[in-house]
Amino acid sequence: MKTSTTHTLIPTLSGLRRPLRFGNDNIPEVIARTLHKFSANTAVRTQNGDASYAELETSATRLKAHFEAIGVRAGDAVVVKLPRSIDLVATILATQMLGVAFVPVDPSESAERLSHIISKTNASAIVSHDSNGWLRVEQIRTRNGINSELANIAYIMHTSGSTGIPKGVPVSQAALLNLVDWYIDMIDFSDSASIAQLSRPAFDFSIPEFFVPFATGGTIVLPTTQLGTQIIQTTEFLIQSSTNAIQMVPTLLRRFLGTLERLPSVAERFIDLKYVISGGEPLPDSIRRRFYSILPNTTLINSYGPTECCVAVNYHYCARGDADFPMFTGKPACNIDFFVLDKNQCNVGLEAEGELWVGGVQTSERYVADECQSKMHFVPYMTTNGEQVLYRTGDHVVASEEHGLRILGRMDDQTKYRGIRLEKGEIASAIDRTGLCADSAVVVIDKDDDMGQELVCMVTPVSADVDELRRRLSDALPSDRVPSLVVPLGALPFTANGKLDLRALERTAKKALKANVKRAPPQAEKETVSPLDHLLKAINAVTGSWVSPSSKAHECDIDSLKFLEIQVKLAETGLMFGKDVYQEPELSLEEWAMEIQPVNRNGSQAGATGKSGQAADVRDELAYIIEYIETQSPSMIVLHSSLAATRNVNANEIASNLIEAIERLATSSTVILPAFTLSYCATRRFHWTETKSETGVLADLVMRELPAGRTRHPAYSMVVTGPRTRELCDTEWWQCTPFGDDSIFGFISRAGGLVMGLGTSVATHVHRCEMLARVPYMKTIDIDGVVDFGTGPLRASSSVYVRDVAERPEYRFLARNVARDVQELKDVTRDFTLAGTYAKLVNVRDMEAVLVPAMRDEPYGFLGEEAREEAQRVYPIGEIEQGTT
Repeated sequence: MKTSTTHTLIPTLSGLRRPLRFGNDNIPEVIARTLHKFSANTAVRTQNGDASYAELETSATRLKAHFEAIGVRAGDAVVVKLPRSIDLVATILATQMLGVAFVPVDPSESAERLSHIISKTNASAIVSHDSNGWLRVEQIRTRNGINSELANIAYIMHTSGSTGIPKGVPVSQAALLNLVDWYIDMIDFSDSASIAQLSRPAFDFSIPEFFVPFATGGTIVLPTTQLGTQIIQTTEFLIQSSTNAIQMVPTLLRRFLGTLERLPSVAERFIDLKYVISGGEPLPDSIRRRFYSILPNTTLINSYGPTECCVAVNYHYCARGDADFPMFTGKPACNIDFFVLDKNQCNVGLEAEGELWVGGVQTSERYVADECQSKMHFVPYMTTNGEQVLYRTGDHVVASEEHGLRILGRMDDQTKYRGIRLEKGEIASAIDRTGLCADSAVVVIDKDDDMGQELVCMVTPVSADVDELRRRLSDALPSDRVPSLVVPLGALPFTANGKLDLRALERTAKKALKANVKRAPPQAEKETVSPLDHLLKAINAVTGSWVSPSSKAHECDIDSLKFLEIQVKLAETGLMFGKDVYQEPELSLEEWAMEIQPVNRNGSQAGATGKSGQAADVRDELAYIIEYIETQSPSMIVLHSSLAATRNVNANEIASNLIEAIERLATSSTVILPAFTLSYCATRRFHWTETKSETGVLADLVMRELPAGRTRHPAYSMVVTGPRTRELCDTEWWQCTPFGDDSIFGFISRAGGLVMGLGTSVATHVHRCEMLARVPYMKTIDIDGVVDFGTGPLRASSSVYVRDVAERPEYRFLARNVARDVQELKDVTRDFTLAGTYAKLVNVRDMEAVLVPAMRDEPYGFLGEEAREEAQRVYPIGEIEQGTT
């Protein structure tokens, strides 16, 4: 390593040099020890139930085998395009067990940026959810085979650059283990502790939320709701789960505290919360004082660290008390060095201002496939602690022997916006590419009274089409980088020295924001009592605008942070949204208001009486559905379920009630629960008890709790309980076609079975309809493997529908348009309300009578619209014979 200077640098501050508690183990070895020692511990807690480390290991091992089957090897990179979910946790675990670097990207990432990330990382596979919410693994054909450069790399996190091109930071296993080691001490974490997983997967703040539990056997508390869009439900779940540690950027923490201030009865119940870690942007002292007034028994930690140095490199326990304190971020953590240097790269010493450079085990050495940027930011130096690659942070700091670092600001044009590191040049580049303006400037405005930040863009000339410009920026940039306001000017302001006048720009931006606020029209005096009235009043309080009830939500200048504030306003009046309406911006405000309900209907402020009342409601709803089913006297019931869709009731409660309902129905009807394991297509292995259902947890619960069996098919297995269990479980379905007359679906057709969808509109029987309609793309493929149906392993060759094989292109372009199924079947479907979601019932003969002729008339019309052309090209109308491809 060639160093950059002839003199030896002395660290301004150094962390304690110490060996890690993990010894010389790497991450796969640390994880293996946790899985073995703490197999019975709760690994993940969600609103829909808990998963133990043994269960998580089963899922991750299955996925690891899938990776290996498609050629992913240690040292490769795998792109993970998943939202916060158990699937995400299992996928990250699988990559680490295999020694693969995972590359998290937002599910909403643009195709252009995703393509760049895949190309630069030379990724071997991408993991995502398909249109039905199922886990999908797609192989990526790379040019170079195994990416040896990524050996011992745990993950690659991407930051934005001034050119708008994402820069990939490869973080080593050694760096991650060092972070985890001191994080465990910082928050006193153990196998009995829990940490919330609230951060976006593509934000490196999420990394300790996974790996600290992975290393200790502790619990990941994973709300299925979003704190930003369903703050009441999410907060309630964190309380109910006895969460010990939460991480939040100051922007979100400010609003979280605002909620607790206005709902003190909720704040009082956070008795198990020990630590809140803040990071990602400067933490104002005003937030510290508010924090301790609301959560006096919880410790607030201020942390700091660039992505290039593995999440965080120091931490500071914030002092209690009302006196003003400078906001320090603390001394360097173990095995980390801080260098505060002047413009000549000489050490300025303590209590002097300079630029922070970071060295030590957590510092990366480069960006992925970006030599130019790497040379600018990662510089080799000889130091008194040996040769090191130092990362040049660009942060202006002062170092103190007693308190560590105090961050003063940025040395360049980079800033923090709502917790995300933002390079204004990225936005400027996107503006330039539109060709709609002559010049531009971007400023971040701190609003008054700790009300957050706004991103404002000013462009010239004054005639620029700002509406079209903002529309194009919405397409070209991630949503968190799209300016909230674009202001046309005759000319940008400059100083006497010819530099851009930043202060004048900020003044102009603040005036434009104030001018953009519409004043309330005269209102007729009336009592505001309806949910819609409360909603309109809350929107006005947050945005400053009075809007029409018929306005579409996306027209009302409501971003995620404003929506959070609207929820708090509603909560002050005892109201909340019963579902995440923020994800449906095309709805009108009147339609949003229809989802408003009392807070205590969810139990967020109710005690035991409220919860038992909800459970009673669910029992009543379920009893009504059972009574209806019994009047139909079906010989067979096929039950598809998504317990993740249920709301307003404890997951264990709904599961218990469903088991009781199935047990009652099974006295006269045979109940069938799909327990598909399509990963068999890649793993080529199936065991009737060890291979868990991949289509929901209810099938596994029935298998465990009731007299039930599992049918003999490695991919389309079913859990069966009721009168015909023995007959169905003894049949060699693996020797039959998937959906033909000889299949179990043909058996259900002849029996005139009833299909029930709980929280899901997906019904596998539609593929039987495709077969009956003889659509051109209904093709099968034979899969050879080793199966065990309870009588010992045997070699089997089973026929599988080609769209269900993840390695084939049909997996992508034959995805069904489920909404079309629902629309066609609406006249023969009976709808019910159950546990905050729906239950749909339809007889299979009615389904076939409706769908088969419709599919014959429009063979490709039931596929996803974007894939129909490809399906028609690959499977033209003339090819209607079903067979093996």
